[in-house]
Amino acid sequence: MKEIKMKRLNKWILIVLIGCLVSVIALVAYDLGYGAIRFIRYMKRMEARRPVLLYETDHQALLEACRELSRQVDERKLVPGMYMPGLNPTRNPKMKQFPQLILDLVPVRVDIYKDGRVELIMSSTIMYGVLAFPEDYKGSVGELYKYGDEAWGIELIDGLWYYDEDFQKHPEHRKEVEELLKERKAGDSSGVPTKQ
Repeated sequence: MKEIKMKRLNKWILIVLIGCLVSVIALVAYDLGYGAIRFIRYMKRMEARRPVLLYETDHQALLEACRELSRQVDERKLVPGMYMPGLNPTRNPKMKQFPQLILDLVPVRVDIYKDGRVELIMSSTIMYGVLAFPEDYKGSVGELYKYGDEAWGIELIDGLWYYDEDFQKHPEHRKEVEELLKERKAGDSSGVPTKQ
C-alpha cells in the first residue's frame, strides 16, 4: 500500500516538475521572442533616422546648435561629458539647455568634449552620427575619420562631419551618400532639399 502511495506521489511530483519546466521554457521563449521583436524595432528606428539626419536636417542650423553647446561649456553652464537624450531627456535637468533641434533628432548619446567638439551618436549598434567642431578648433580633423587608408567620414559643411561605421564594410554606401548630398546641395543654398 505504501508503495502504491509512493508511486502516485512520485507521479504527481513528476507532473508538477514537468509543468514547471514547461512554464519556464515558455517564459524564456516569450522573453526571447519579445526581446528580438524589440531589437528589430529599435534597429528600424535607428535606420529611419539616418536619412533624416543626412537629407532633411538643416546642417547649418545643426552646426550652430552644436556650437551653442560648446559655448555653454565655455561659459560653465554645461559640463563636458556624455549625455543620453535618446533614453530620457527629462532625467538630466541639464538637457533642458540643449537646443531643440538636437533633442528632435533623438541621438542615443551626445558627447561634449573639453576642446569644444560635440558629437551626436545616432545609433549604438552600427555607429553613425555627426561631429561638430567649434569655430576656433586647433586639432587635426582629417585623421579623425581614417580607418587604415579608407576615410569613413564625409564633411557635410565646414565644421560638421558625418561618420558611418558602415562605410568601412560597404564603401559603395559612401559613394551613394556623397551623390545624394551633392544633389541636396544643388537643391538650394541652405542645404535643405527642395520638395519636388
